[in-house]
Amino acid sequence: MPLDLWQKLVMSTLTPKQKAFAELYDGNGTEAAIKAGYSPKTAAFQASRLLKNVNIQNAIKNREQKESRGRIANRQQRQEFWTGIMGNGDVEVKDRLRASELLGKSEGDFIDKVDATLQGEMVLSWK
Repeated sequence: MPLDLWQKLVMSTLTPKQKAFAELYDGNGTEAAIKAGYSPKTAAFQASRLLKNVNIQNAIKNREQKESRGRIANRQQRQEFWTGIMGNGDVEVKDRLRASELLGKSEGDFIDKVDATLQGEMVLSWK
């Protein structure tokens, strides 16, 4: 299920205050609860209770993933970046070689494969 659709589904099960809490939460539950409209006297308790709610946990996680999408390069963006450096004649050779190495590692070109055959008896024990 696409992230946006999942986010809409999760958010549709929350009350307006719960939605506000999930959108405002940035690590300080009490502060987010107060900003979402919960009483300052019970905000710490409400935050603790809200953070245990699976739908709110999912809403927060999905919101954070959505926010980080534009800031964190994905695999293809990194590979395009390294390819651009590797092919740029104006960049120093050592930097072009490093970009080539990183690109190769990202593609799994340098994985050492070891084939091992074990003989004898294998004993597993749990304590």
